Formats: sequence, C-alpha cells, structure tokens
Amino acid sequence: MAANLKFVLVPWGSDSVGEDVWLLENALVFGLECVFEKVGVSYADLYDQLQGDIKRTSTVRPYSESDLRALASRAPVDTDAIIDGHLAVQRGPETSAIIAIEAAPRILKLPHQTFEAPDAFRFDSFTPDSEHTTFVNVENQERWLAFVLVTAEAILAPFDVEVPAYVGPETLKMSRSWEAFCAFVKGKRGARTIEEKLGYYRQAARTDPNFYWARFNAGQLYKQQQDYHSSRREFLAAVDGAGDDPNLKGEVYFELGLCSIFLGDTKTARNFWDEALSFAPNNPTLLVNIAGTYEQEENWGRAIELHEMALEIDPSYYKALVSLGRLKAQDGKLEEAIPFYTKALELRPDDSLRHAILGGCYLAQGDEVEARSYFTRASELDPPGSRHEVRIDEADAPPSPGDYARQELAKLAEAESKRRKAESKEGGGWRWFNR
Repeated sequence: MAANLKFVLVPWGSDSVGEDVWLLENALVFGLECVFEKVGVSYADLYDQLQGDIKRTSTVRPYSESDLRALASRAPVDTDAIIDGHLAVQRGPETSAIIAIEAAPRILKLPHQTFEAPDAFRFDSFTPDSEHTTFVNVENQERWLAFVLVTAEAILAPFDVEVPAYVGPETLKMSRSWEAFCAFVKGKRGARTIEEKLGYYRQAARTDPNFYWARFNAGQLYKQQQDYHSSRREFLAAVDGAGDDPNLKGEVYFELGLCSIFLGDTKTARNFWDEALSFAPNNPTLLVNIAGTYEQEENWGRAIELHEMALEIDPSYYKALVSLGRLKAQDGKLEEAIPFYTKALELRPDDSLRHAILGGCYLAQGDEVEARSYFTRASELDPPGSRHEVRIDEADAPPSPGDYARQELAKLAEAESKRRKAESKEGGGWRWFNR
C-alpha cells in the first residue's frame, strides 16, 4: 500500500480532437483514479478547473515543463506529483473513427520538480462504427481495463508502489459493459447539471443494473435533491453492485443510514450503521463518519470511542485528530485537546483554523505567550480580506480564523498596555517615596 502519496491530475495533451477523444481520455483518467484509491493514493483532479473538456472542439498540446512547474508552485506543500500525459490518436482512413490510441503518461515529482516519462502504451481493440465517427466502441472491455492497469502501474512505479494482483474488474467495480461505462463517464465527468448527470447514470444502470458506481453516484445526487426515497432505492441497488467488497458495502450502508435519518427513521438508521461497521470495522473513514452521527445525538462517549478507534488504525487521520480535539475542548479538557490539535498541525502546518483554535485553547489556560504565537500565525495565514471557506464538517470553525486571531491579539495587546501603565504608575510612586 502507498504511504500518503498525493497526486494532482491535469488534462492530457492530444494530437486529435473530438467527443471520442474526450471520452477515451476521461475513461482512462477515471480508471486511473479508481486504481489510485485502491492502493491508498489520494488525488486532486483539476480537469474542470483547467478546461479539460476543450478536447471536444480543439486540439490540446501537452503542458510545457514550465507550465507544470508553475502549477507545482501553487500545489499544496504535501503534493508528491503532478500527473499528465499525451494521447496519440490513430483514425481509420475511410470513416475517421478511432482505431488505436497510444497513451504516454508524464510525472512531475515534487518537491524536487524532476520529470519521469514512463513507456507509452498502445490500445487498439476498437470496433469502428462507420456511421457514427463520434462514437468510440471498445471491442473488449477486459482489454480496456488491462490497458488502464498497465498505465497506472507505470505511473506508480517511480514511487515504488505496486498494484496488488487482486486489483481488477471486480475490485474496481468498473462495468464490464462498455456502453454502460461510457454513459457513466459522460455523467461523472462531462455533464454539468444534476438532471443531466442522473440521466446518464440511469442509462448506465439500465444497461448494467449492477454497476456499482452508477448506482452509488445516482444515490448521492438524489440525496442532494432531498429525494431520500429515490436515494435509498439507488443505495440499496448499490449494495448488490458492491459484491464482496467490505469497504464499499460499509460506505453504502452508511449512506443508507443517512437517508433513513432524513426520512425520520432513526432506528433503521442505526441498524444500517451497525451493518456498515460489521462490514468495515477497520475503515477509519467509516468510523469517523459514524462518530459524527453520535455527535449529532450528543452521545459524546461513543463518538470519542469511534474517533479513537480510527486513530488506532491510522494515527495520522487528520479528521479524527481535530474531532477529538474539539470534543475534548468542549468538555473543558484542554490539556487533552491541545495534543490532538498540535498533531493535526504537524500534518497541515498551514491550517489557519487550527492555529486560531489552538491559540484559543492556550488563552483559556492562561498561557498568553503560546496563545499569541498561534494567533499571530493564524493571522499571517488568513490575512484581512482573504476568503476562508469553512467545510461542513468543521463544526469548530469561527467565521474567519484570521479575523478571530486578530481580534484576540488586539485584546492581548490592550491588556498588556494596561498592565504596563499600571506597573509604570506603581513604579513611579515607589521612586517618589524613596526620594
């Protein structure tokens, strides 16, 4: 398994243009992301931000090395690599349909900014459609998945990460139907509205009723629309699609529990969550998510227990660390809260929010020196006028970490000024007395 590797994925270059080129690139990248998740690599996908869909109408050259280095300068400090590549497309002379592609990945390794260029891989298992040149039909989905795996292995090799032998079509849950898979990719990576996405997911599920990702993503979208009955229906179908994968089943049962809560059925919700834990008791993400449900019920003891179990499995699980810090702090146990927040800052030293919170903890303990240090750093990281986006899971978040820190620093400065004046008056009287 990988050790906390983090990739940034950017659009590939191509020497051809069209809906078919866009579809193949996104089918490849989605497959790579599925493999990365299986080996423990996290990633940030910048396709939308960097206009990856432009390949539908314009040829896109690969990023220059200077462009990638400029991206690297803006990447989070813990990023291990930026991944892109080039797609060489071969079209048939009569129909212009794609008959072969060659994928050449490229890796910019950070922080030293060295480039790696693994071998290029050719895929030519296409069935050209003479009437629809914009549609690309893969003759053998198994061969496509093998193509995805060998490309992923080439990207991971410079980091000494191997793809386990068990990773394949069944574990990745990528449909064996190319038609269903294409519909899903269009919904996942191309559609812009919820209705359009749901249309593609329904199309994928009609073609392959057990397509896990189509069912799960549809369930998530229905949940966003607050259509919890439809959401629960899709998640129940996803249970079958998850097969024997305990982590996926745990995730689906967790979502089923949330739907039940929204439908007012708390007993069924807790049954679903117990089922989730039975499938994936060693999944720290699941443990932390279910701990959050106990927090909402104000069952603080059980919430703390589950967060602690998550840290036993992954001592560097950031969300568990900050959650335990928050729970300990709200119980008045600042001595126990501070180490959790401190560990969290070791993992994310530029987290202005946690700097501000730690400053508050030390201030509450009467340690103005440490408080001032953390408040100052929070103010530097979140200067006036900056936009601080608070995630929904940041229950301990002040409106703005920097504003809060500056407010407390001003109070500390005012208190210090008053002390100095008081000491000055006291000292002046003493000198007069001794004259």
